[in-house]
Amino acid sequence: IADEPTTALDVTIQKQILEIIRKLRDERGMSIIFITHDLGVIAEIADDVAVMFDGKVVEYGDVVQIFSAPQHPYTRGLLACRPQLESKYRLLPTVDDFMETRAVEGRVEVIEKKLDAARIDALMTQGRGRLLHPASELAAMGHPFDKRAEQADAQTIPEGTEPLLEVKNLKVYFPVRRGVFQRVVGHVKAVDDVSFKVFRGQTLGLVGESGCGKTTTGRAVLRLIEPTDGNVVYDRIPMESLGRGQLQQLRRRLQVVFQDPYGSLNPRMTVESALVEPMMIHGIGTSKQDRIDRAVALLEEVDLPAAHLRRYPHEFSGGQRQRICIARALTVEPEFIICDESVSALDVSVQAQVLNLLKDLQARRGLTYVFISHDLSVVKFMADMMAVMNEGKIVEFGPSENIYADPQQAYTRKLIDATPKDDLEHIKQLRRNREAKRAERAAGRPA
Repeated sequence: IADEPTTALDVTIQKQILEIIRKLRDERGMSIIFITHDLGVIAEIADDVAVMFDGKVVEYGDVVQIFSAPQHPYTRGLLACRPQLESKYRLLPTVDDFMETRAVEGRVEVIEKKLDAARIDALMTQGRGRLLHPASELAAMGHPFDKRAEQADAQTIPEGTEPLLEVKNLKVYFPVRRGVFQRVVGHVKAVDDVSFKVFRGQTLGLVGESGCGKTTTGRAVLRLIEPTDGNVVYDRIPMESLGRGQLQQLRRRLQVVFQDPYGSLNPRMTVESALVEPMMIHGIGTSKQDRIDRAVALLEEVDLPAAHLRRYPHEFSGGQRQRICIARALTVEPEFIICDESVSALDVSVQAQVLNLLKDLQARRGLTYVFISHDLSVVKFMADMMAVMNEGKIVEFGPSENIYADPQQAYTRKLIDATPKDDLEHIKQLRRNREAKRAERAAGRPA
């Protein structure tokens, strides 16, 4: 029984783990129950699929059958809400687009819905298209902007616009100490000469394998850790020149949503306390009741009822906790948020809801994001511009559509190739490969 063995792993490590499991299965003739919320992984590893909802198996069948002709609306919803590298959706479908539930005599009744043409059109057209760097900068990167080609849905930042965030030659080195006296014998170059810009209202995606330096970059930008060298300029303010008090004032404008919604909230604080505390620190609200009213409004903005204010973190699901973390980041009315692997621990149905929520908040509040993830399909869905990191360096930078369509670096191509694919032809080819190996193994056994 393999219970979520690849959850939260980057795509290349995930691919290696799946190959090890496949090899063990084929060489030893093992049987495996593989438990996961990732249908892309199911497509790569499974022969048969059981789809569970509300404690019951609602659909069971051959993997090709499940992916080609799903019968249950929940299965169709799960297949639709996973971000696809080829997708042109601006918003993701969710399970709610395919079904409703209602309680009937102590059981849950599923009512099927259709993803009609109007809803598909809304998913394709709601919100803005890609917001790219100025055309002159795109040309300098080797990605000339062509409104008539694949970027017809995009727009560029006007020439001469100042970036909201500019990172110049950022370095974060950690000393390696050895011996009795713990002498420094070298350095780990976690971030090594990284530079990029983010313009107001944009989303920049930072993507790469675990340990590539993307999270350290985000923390150094916020000065949660001190850079070794380089400059971080936020809205024309050099952050390295700020004292502690000035930095605290600036941090009201910059917030972060971390990967782990379970560890991000104090288990001893109610939701109300978690939301009100940042307001008190930064002097937001005229009274206690005003701050509570603001907390209620924030919960409603992230699609949670006001009744949740008096509850504790352990009473919520992972997706609900992440919504609370997003609401907490919004309490100080920031303009810039770093989302550090903020959906990697969520199942695909909840992930789609949170990604749509982040896009909706960006549209309504004019937010600017740096979106950090190891999942290239999620980054491509969210990001206007994409930076691919490897071993502490940015190895490729450009519009997210361009980087996927025409990657210039071998490392980027490796990330794309390692992303699980759930298209039908790929699944059928995997099935043929498995059947061929089983036939070879059977032929080699003594009678």
